[in-house]
Amino acid sequence: MEEVAYELRRANLTLRGQRTARAGLPILCLHGVLDNSASFGPLSVRMADANLIAIDLPGHGLSDHLNSAIYNPLEYAANVLELAESQGWEQFHLIGHSLGGTLASLIAGIHPEKIARLVLIDAIGPLPASAEQTRGDVARYLSTYLKGKEHPVYRTRFQAVKARIQLADILAETAETLIERDLKEVPGGYSWRHDVRLKYPTVLALSEEEILEFLRNIKAPTLLVKAARTALREEFYPRRIDSVPDLTQVTFAGGHHLHMENADPVAAAIREFLDLD
Repeated sequence: MEEVAYELRRANLTLRGQRTARAGLPILCLHGVLDNSASFGPLSVRMADANLIAIDLPGHGLSDHLNSAIYNPLEYAANVLELAESQGWEQFHLIGHSLGGTLASLIAGIHPEKIARLVLIDAIGPLPASAEQTRGDVARYLSTYLKGKEHPVYRTRFQAVKARIQLADILAETAETLIERDLKEVPGGYSWRHDVRLKYPTVLALSEEEILEFLRNIKAPTLLVKAARTALREEFYPRRIDSVPDLTQVTFAGGHHLHMENADPVAAAIREFLDLD
């Protein structure tokens, strides 16, 4: 994939990422928290003939950090919609993994007319938050912001890879791929590029009923690609799946990053769903 950059004037930031060919309806890919556009590298190899655009969300990878104090899914959604508007995309496909799937489902529910087809990878809407949990999350988040905390420094790349593996159920090869856009040299070794505030939960307190209302408003045909070892809370799946009007579900072997670690069947399912073959 080739490197791309998009200036968002309203948000006053630049999104960076990667893209494949430029023919066909845009397929915008949104990654998970602490990941970046490299998350879609394995899929891009298998979809090189499509117009695939994978961005680094604000605060991730090579993209600018947000100027505001809070990273919020609705602000991410605004950034994505501004990107689409700036590129003149009247309609586009949307693929989202994890946090990206949360954003994709919200965007598809907010502006259903803009999304041609929707692919959710091990995600379907945000997790609901209790009032107590939200209060604690806000306190921790703002404490990090006000204190100006910094990332640790790792003496070697191996130590950084090990730290990344410990954050999630991923293979060493997956961690190596993801850190390419996230690791930088600093005095004494290596540290992360991503915004340190991303280590703490983003602040968006929606009730389950409010989340279901977003999902009910999705008009695009939707493909839910679920991991056999899903990282998500199973109790939310049935009602959410039933809420999306036109949803097809498939399950493949693997953990939360199955689109990277079991890319062949995932890519094949997406290609068929998007009518790329």
